Amino acid sequence: MNVLFLRPQPAIRSIKYALAFKTVKENINIYHAYTGKTLNELYGYGDEHFIKMIKLDSRNLQKDLQQIVKDYKIHLIHSQNAPDFLTRKAIETVPNIPTIHENQDSISLRKTPYNPGAHIPTQLIDEKISNEECDARIHVSNELYKYIRNRYGPKPEIIFPNYISESLIPRSLKEKLSKSDRQLHIVYEGTLASYRGDHYDLREIFTQIASHRFHIHIYDSHYNTDYLDLAKQSEYIHYHGHLDPRDLLLEMSQYDFGWSGFNTKMNKEHIDVALPNKLFEYISCSLPVLSYRHKAQKKFIETENVGLTFGTINEMASQLKNEEKIAQIRREVLSKRYEFTVEKNIDKLIHFYKEVVASNSKKHRGASYQSFF
Repeated sequence: MNVLFLRPQPAIRSIKYALAFKTVKENINIYHAYTGKTLNELYGYGDEHFIKMIKLDSRNLQKDLQQIVKDYKIHLIHSQNAPDFLTRKAIETVPNIPTIHENQDSISLRKTPYNPGAHIPTQLIDEKISNEECDARIHVSNELYKYIRNRYGPKPEIIFPNYISESLIPRSLKEKLSKSDRQLHIVYEGTLASYRGDHYDLREIFTQIASHRFHIHIYDSHYNTDYLDLAKQSEYIHYHGHLDPRDLLLEMSQYDFGWSGFNTKMNKEHIDVALPNKLFEYISCSLPVLSYRHKAQKKFIETENVGLTFGTINEMASQLKNEEKIAQIRREVLSKRYEFTVEKNIDKLIHFYKEVVASNSKKHRGASYQSFF
């Protein structure tokens, strides 16, 4: 089966999929079309895991998509948001090719723009058309699934969380810094923002953590000088900049906890449906998760017993004093390091692919999907 991935800016999730597909017997060939940067440009690696990375001309999306489908005999389009304009364009341009729309985000849940200068009314229309007119949907959490289904109606759909790739899980772990200095070290990895009220604006939160004399170590997805300046104001805030994702998890294993709490001043509804990559990455490198009571995260953390949830940093500090509970959580996390991987769950996605292609083949009375494998 020839599958075309679409995403304005390719990201780690695409790499995870591609690596997992290589572990199964099914013959799935992945092409990746995009409008932003390549994976190599963004992360320093990743392009090599796809048959071809294809840069789309934003001014000629219709022509480009039609040509790609024709040249590479595409059987299925798997389009990841956000934003959603590539899904909409695929639906309108190549309607004979089944399109799966993957919701990793929802513009309609946000009060801040997804990207600077975005025309939100247009993005909302793109989201509506993508979810209502696609052939099937994938969601990253049960809460997002419920929201999208309620807003746009049912579709063939599955939930596929932001599992980690087995190749990224460190086989060994570093010695804890706390073993030598007897202080508590928390790590945050991922996106950071300086826009006041954005859910990734974590400066006030980091300052509160540091006020309790807990160390907070920051690894940025890109580079943000505002957080470098923040680190200069406290001996407990440490800004480490950006680190290659292939090295990051081993590096993080030297800390005690992973931070996954967000700023909810403006985007609470959005954060409540999110189940971010970092949640699974912390667990894979033996770190219990610390988070506010964001709905999806709270449910996962408490169900799996892999961390603490709380309303305030003061409450967190109080919970951290319960040594027996913390020890129990650490044992649980250690036992689940390899539990939440893409590879363990990829068969579910492959089965979904087959169902979507088969349904489309019947609709158009074309060849059986079985001939693609």
